[in-house]
Amino acid sequence: MIFKLSLLLLFSYTLLVAEHFESNYFVKDDFVMLSDVVSNPNKDVKLFDIDANRHTKRIKEEDLLKRLQDLGYTSFSPKHNYIQFSKKSPISVEKLKNYVQNFYENKYTNITIQNISVEPRSYIEKLPALYEIGSDDDIHLKNSGIIFLETLQNKKIFFNYTIRAKVEVIQARDEMKRSTELSNINTQKESIILDKFRAMPLQNIEAHTLELKHRVKAGRVLTSRDVVGLYLIRRGSKVNVTLLDGRVIISFLAEASQNGRYGENISVVKSDGTKIKVVVTGKNKAEMR
Repeated sequence: MIFKLSLLLLFSYTLLVAEHFESNYFVKDDFVMLSDVVSNPNKDVKLFDIDANRHTKRIKEEDLLKRLQDLGYTSFSPKHNYIQFSKKSPISVEKLKNYVQNFYENKYTNITIQNISVEPRSYIEKLPALYEIGSDDDIHLKNSGIIFLETLQNKKIFFNYTIRAKVEVIQARDEMKRSTELSNINTQKESIILDKFRAMPLQNIEAHTLELKHRVKAGRVLTSRDVVGLYLIRRGSKVNVTLLDGRVIISFLAEASQNGRYGENISVVKSDGTKIKVVVTGKNKAEMR
C-alpha cells in the first residue's frame, strides 16, 4: 500500500514538473538549435535544418520529444500533435510594440507592462515604406491578439502579439445581490495578471453612481456587463432642484415623476402642480437647464 502511494505521489510530482513545448518557435537561422527549445543547455547542438526555399518547418511532437530524450532531456511531456519552427523576419517591430503599449495604456488606468512580443504571421523580408497600424477595438480585453499594417494600396500585413502585464481591477469583497449599490466598502482594488476579460473591467468607482445588474460572487472581477447606473432619484421622492438665473441660484423642492440616473432627463412636479424637465446631478438633486 505504501509502495503504491509512493508511486502515485511520484507520478503526480512528475506531472507537476513536466515541461510542455510551445506550438510555435521563432529561430534566427535556417536551422533549429537545442537552445531554441531548451533554456541554457549544457551543450548546444543542431536539431533540424529548415529548407532553404521555405521559412518554416513543421515536425511531429513525438519526433522532437525523442530527439530531446536522446540528448538527455526527459522532462518534456506531449501537448501538441505538431510543432512549428518559423524563421524570424529581419525587421524592426518597435513601432508595432509601441502601438500595442499605447493601446493598452490608454484603456487601463493602472497597468504595469512587463513584456511585449510582436511577430509577423508569415515571413517578410522588410516592411513597406508607408503604412498605418490598426487592430480591432477590443484587443485590450486579452493578453494576445492580432494587429495589422495597412499600406497605401489597402494591403494588410498581419502580426501576432503577446503582452505580459498586470492591471488594477475592482473585485467584489463579498457576495452581493442584484441592485446593490457599489462603494469602496463592498469592493476592493486588486492588481492581477492580464489574461482574458469578458468585458472591460471596472477600475474606479465614484460614490453613488453604480449598482449591480445581477448577483455576483465574492472575489469576482467586476466589468461593465455587471453594472448599471445607480438610480439617484426614485419616483415619488423629493428632489432639490436648482436653476441658475444669471448670477442668482434659485432652489426649490419638487416631486419626482420617474426614476433617474446621473445625467438623465426626468420629469418632476413643482408644488403648484407644474410639470418640468430636469437633469439628474446627484442623490435627490437635479438642475433645470
